[in-house]
Amino acid sequence: MEIFLAKLFGLYFLILGVIILIRRKAVMPAISELSGNRPVLLTLAVLDIGAGLALVLTFPTITWDVEGIFSVIGYMLLVEGLIYLASPYRMTQKFIKSFNKSEWFMSGAVASVLVGGYLTAYGFALL
Repeated sequence: MEIFLAKLFGLYFLILGVIILIRRKAVMPAISELSGNRPVLLTLAVLDIGAGLALVLTFPTITWDVEGIFSVIGYMLLVEGLIYLASPYRMTQKFIKSFNKSEWFMSGAVASVLVGGYLTAYGFALL
């Protein structure tokens, strides 16, 4: 299961990070529009909580290996989903708006490419 998740998350983060680096100006407005759509935010929150719980229950301990990366991803999804679901709607909009800046997108995209590259290499036994 660890190898499968490394391939899945690795390729996902790698592809997403590269696309955001290349098309940041097209992605940022879409994220702004997301915060204005309550049903989509609710759906995203429920999916984040479900996926986060699945990862956290499978990999509960944060360590310095691949399983630790899965654990951190799970906790991040869980916290994000809880913020979206439990916070008042206006607060959620402000939260999203505070992170919808070019600097956050670029640093997130670079982090995504680095983590994605590592997980992909690990999953396909290139390390």
